[in-house]
Amino acid sequence: DIHPRGIQKNRLMHALRCTVRCLRPFRAHRRFFSAAPTYVSTRGGMSEMGFGDAVLQGLASDRGLMVPTSIPEFPSGSVEQWRGLNFQELAYEVMKLYVPETEIPEADLKDIINRSYSTFRSPDITPVVPLDDKLAVLELFHGPTFAFKDVALQFLGNLFEYLLAQRNIELMTVLGATSGDTGSSAIHGLRGKKGVQCFILFPDGRTSPIQERQMTTVLDENIHNIALQGNFDDAQNIVKALFSDPAFKKEYNLGAVNSINWARILAQTVYYVYAYLKVTEPGSSDKVSFSVPTGNFGDILAGYYAKRMGLPVADLVVATNENDILDRFFKTGSYSRTACLETLSPSMDITISSNFERFLYHMAGDDAAFMKEKMTAFEATGELIGDENLVNACKAEMKSAMVPDTEVLETIGAYEKKFGYVLDPHSAIGVAAAMKVGTEAPKMVSLACAHWGKFPVAVEKAVGPEAMAKLSLPDTLEKLDEMETRKYVIKADEVAVKEFIINQLA
Repeated sequence: DIHPRGIQKNRLMHALRCTVRCLRPFRAHRRFFSAAPTYVSTRGGMSEMGFGDAVLQGLASDRGLMVPTSIPEFPSGSVEQWRGLNFQELAYEVMKLYVPETEIPEADLKDIINRSYSTFRSPDITPVVPLDDKLAVLELFHGPTFAFKDVALQFLGNLFEYLLAQRNIELMTVLGATSGDTGSSAIHGLRGKKGVQCFILFPDGRTSPIQERQMTTVLDENIHNIALQGNFDDAQNIVKALFSDPAFKKEYNLGAVNSINWARILAQTVYYVYAYLKVTEPGSSDKVSFSVPTGNFGDILAGYYAKRMGLPVADLVVATNENDILDRFFKTGSYSRTACLETLSPSMDITISSNFERFLYHMAGDDAAFMKEKMTAFEATGELIGDENLVNACKAEMKSAMVPDTEVLETIGAYEKKFGYVLDPHSAIGVAAAMKVGTEAPKMVSLACAHWGKFPVAVEKAVGPEAMAKLSLPDTLEKLDEMETRKYVIKADEVAVKEFIINQLA
């Protein structure tokens, strides 16, 4: 084992290791010292691709989801060094680990981030509000549509526009399904964007009136609201079916805004780091727990990635409503589809959690063949049974709790009375689940996903008319009733939706 120049290989490797150790202090400052990951499908049917192509790809052609081939780690000591950064500065530090500078130069990525969060009402972007010594609420509703999805979709809208211009692509047809908040956030992120036509499918009559009007009052020519005569699962299945049609996807250059799009998960990872830094003291070695209202599993998946990257996270709590496919899996090992129930938290009225596939892929050791077999069977039968090793791996990463509507109302009423703090129904599920599961960590952060003003009927039922009369609805939401609307009512049928899109783009 002699090197051609006479140096033994072990001596050469020792020299290389020394060089790497010398360069370590600079890793936090220069993007090129750690290569950003490439992206593959959870089902193994696509070749590796770069960040920008993965974002534009949306759903993989084999019906899988795009995942990074490796999960970058925060440089040693970097989280502590990030104290004092504002949200935009922190977003750059986290996102650059996944975005090669050869694809998006530093100045351009910072510009995309800064423009994305200039639309938020709070200078903190996602402020953290302590309720007592242990529990804090991470307010994610200060964007244009008063919902957590603005954090990712304001970024994704600007990212789409940048990537399309970079590639000289004249048209992207963005297709999304929504149970309430994704649609309005996507619409407000994409309205007026050059080269983008946006089609949003929502279940007619199964979102809150304010959620619907936030979508249908946007009359820009590139926005098309489809009121589907079905439920959210119908909408999501149609979207996946259209993405799985190679000819249609190619001809109309489909792009995704649902949390099946990797960029959404990446953007949401940032606020876990931000919240951690807000609830811990400088130099602290404490871990922090998070309780996450969960429907499509994208938000809590972002927390899992943050933990894998090195954020000191104790517990991740999956908080569901009575559409409890996830809670049942964590308790029984059975991931089985049931009828979709209408609850006080419509954005979580989901019986198939798309992003759960990404999590299972990682829990199965990034085994694409295994995931293809399991998800193909699930799509055929509506049931996935996890073996003991898989279920135990999942339970080691997350805990879960289901919160019925009765407890949602009780939680909203109790916290308004005790703290003068008003939770929306989705945020109340996170708080109630946090109390049910508990944590040994000194701090529990519950994610507040929407402003209470989007769900005034449920809130009044919880707090009573006297307390409700003292609350003021934000002007932006109050004015929605006076605005013109536009929507297209279509039956829940793949062919009907496809024909509508073709006619609108003709």
